Amino acid sequence: MSAVRKVLIIGGGIGGLSLGIGLGRAGIHAEVVEIEKTWTALGVGIIQPGNAIRAYKALGVADKCLERGFLYTYQRNFDANGNFLREQRMPKIEGLDMVGHCGIPRPVLQEVLVAEAEARGTRLRLGVSIASFDDKGDRVDVDFTDGTRDSYDLVVGADGTYSKVREMLFGDAFVPKFSGQSCWRITTEKPKDMDYGAAYYGPNKAGLIPITREHMYMFLITAEPGQPHMPEDRLHILMRERLHGHQGFIAEVRDRIRDPETVVYNPLVTVLVPSPWYRGRVLLIGDAAHSTTPHHGQGAAMAIEDAVVLSELLAHDRPLNDLLNEFMQRRWARCKLVVEASIQVGLWNLNPTPTSVDDEIALNDHVRAVLAKMF
Repeated sequence: MSAVRKVLIIGGGIGGLSLGIGLGRAGIHAEVVEIEKTWTALGVGIIQPGNAIRAYKALGVADKCLERGFLYTYQRNFDANGNFLREQRMPKIEGLDMVGHCGIPRPVLQEVLVAEAEARGTRLRLGVSIASFDDKGDRVDVDFTDGTRDSYDLVVGADGTYSKVREMLFGDAFVPKFSGQSCWRITTEKPKDMDYGAAYYGPNKAGLIPITREHMYMFLITAEPGQPHMPEDRLHILMRERLHGHQGFIAEVRDRIRDPETVVYNPLVTVLVPSPWYRGRVLLIGDAAHSTTPHHGQGAAMAIEDAVVLSELLAHDRPLNDLLNEFMQRRWARCKLVVEASIQVGLWNLNPTPTSVDDEIALNDHVRAVLAKMF
């Protein structure tokens, strides 16, 4: 029987909910506190690459994600005029009997994860977060923002890029760093015969990701020196402006952008906390420890893998410090690769060379090949 019987998870995003599911499957009581008062999924759609599907399989939710998302097995690359450049096939994933990426609407994915967490006995508390904690060595005493107090064997900070738990552990030593780029996204109708992801290399890189049989989302990566403020009521106009220079289908999609409320805009920032991501009985996972830009589509996948590995390890009756050390041994190199490779792609985007598109595609293939191996 595990020596860890009760775990507090701060943050009800993809990583936190996945950990709640994994711990429930391992017979460990998990409690998730989420500062938002309702389940609100930010963003439009999300790519779940093959290694994420493998992790979801370990959590018992892969089939539900595949049923409600859209599986595609290859990516087509084009120039700004819509001329075909090359095709990338998704790699075979070790331990998974299928090939491909799954695009899925974020609210749908959240619905799947919340339902499964509840089914596994995870206690979900909305509108609550951590106020303070006191690591006693054999337990962690936690005060919550609603005035309640409880004790846990382990506290996990899964509270995202701007993590409050990370600040409590490490002060201001590791803060999000703006990459110089931002990402714009919209959801729109998908051509019936589009069974692939697409990337368009132009003045700004754009892409299309199918997320259902009827819908896809467009992303646009732009250089935004100085991280300027973007007025919310002008997001549609600003996104269209940044798509000028693209022709063909991307230009057609550009002309559909008419409502600022349909545009999701995010400055791209990174955080990579050096190993170890824990002190005593308090640990960081997901974006709280290794927030990446979306250039390789692996941010959520790394958080889900974190959850699977941690759940698996905590099921063992061994000293907690040994388990957390093993967690770091299994997670550090993979997460570091994703963060650093994504930063490199961003630098190529900001400072293009005659070979930077080829270099980006080659690095993307390399990252996929590494992550296809078992974690």
